[in-house]
Amino acid sequence: MKRSDMKRICFPALLLLLNGCFACGTGSHVQPVDPGLKVHQPTVPALPDRHLSARLDLVAPGTWVRYRQSKDGYETTVTLGAVRTEDQSLWVEVVEDGDPKKASLRRIAFDGRVLEARFREIPASGPPSEIADQPASPGPDDEPSRVAPSGAKDEKKTLTVGARSVEARVFQRVFRDESVGREHAEEEAWSKDVPPLLEDLEIDGAVTGLVYRKAPALSNVLVEWGTGYTPLIK
Repeated sequence: MKRSDMKRICFPALLLLLNGCFACGTGSHVQPVDPGLKVHQPTVPALPDRHLSARLDLVAPGTWVRYRQSKDGYETTVTLGAVRTEDQSLWVEVVEDGDPKKASLRRIAFDGRVLEARFREIPASGPPSEIADQPASPGPDDEPSRVAPSGAKDEKKTLTVGARSVEARVFQRVFRDESVGREHAEEEAWSKDVPPLLEDLEIDGAVTGLVYRKAPALSNVLVEWGTGYTPLIK
């Protein structure tokens, strides 16, 4: 894989602020705020400073992909939508389903560097949160070392994704843990029909997008993709 500010209240503004008290003979009255109208600060999650795809130059604005992800028994659906280009970068919105929905709008350089990001929580009922900056932090310099696979297979298959059939390359690797005497398989599939919005892999000179990745403790499976994406963060 090529792979605040100081605030000042001037005198006219102060008169305007206090006008309700000076202009009438009665005291001011504070109305309670409907809890349903309160805007909250979101809990902003950490964000790696690199995106997994380094070929966002091949993704047209409006393109979207949706994956079902699971890890250690937790499952969620994540949608990535290409919003617009800016210089040599693409604004990508990443939305994780749930209550609240978690939306992260990221400006990502075509080579995968995260340049800036904003985050918002959108509950099923009530107003969405404020839009907050989402800082990006460096991830680990290197991937953890792994034992070489004891077996590998590479084959071409026709896979079904939603209502579509795609031609894909499927790679399977078998790893053996000698300490317990067990083997486990990991498998991933890639297709040039899938937009490289989440990840990219070059196979025989063609850039492909991830169809699925499956391992014992995690999986990432493409559910569908299309065009005409509408962002949640404007």
